[in-house]
Amino acid sequence: MALLFSAVTVTAGEDEIELLVGGIQREYDDLEGWSEFDDLMCFISEETEVSVRAEAYLYGEGESMRASPEEIDDLMQRMKDDTGFLNRCCSNLESVNFTFIWSPEELFDMPFGQMLM
Repeated sequence: MALLFSAVTVTAGEDEIELLVGGIQREYDDLEGWSEFDDLMCFISEETEVSVRAEAYLYGEGESMRASPEEIDDLMQRMKDDTGFLNRCCSNLESVNFTFIWSPEELFDMPFGQMLM
C-alpha cells in the first residue's frame, strides 16, 4: 500500500501555515476538516484572498490510499527525525496551486461581529 499525501502551504494575508494532509488538495473543500487549516480560517475576520500550494507525494508501493490523520502524524514524525525523508523516500507526483476568496460574512450570512455574540 502506498500513502497519498500533500505538503501544503496556505497563505492568507500576513499569515502562512505549512501542513501535511491526506490526498491531493485541489480546492477549499479538500482542506476543510484539517485542524490547522480550520484554525487559520477561523481567525480571518474580513474578506481575504487565500493562496494554496500543494506538493503531492506518494510514500510506499502498491495501490495508493489517501493518508489518514494518524498516518499523517507518522509521516510528520519521520520528516522531523530525518530531514531528507520526503525527498529520499517519497515520490513527488505533482504541484497544485489555487486561490479562493474567504469571506466570513458570506459563509455565515451575517457580519463578523454578530458571529462572536
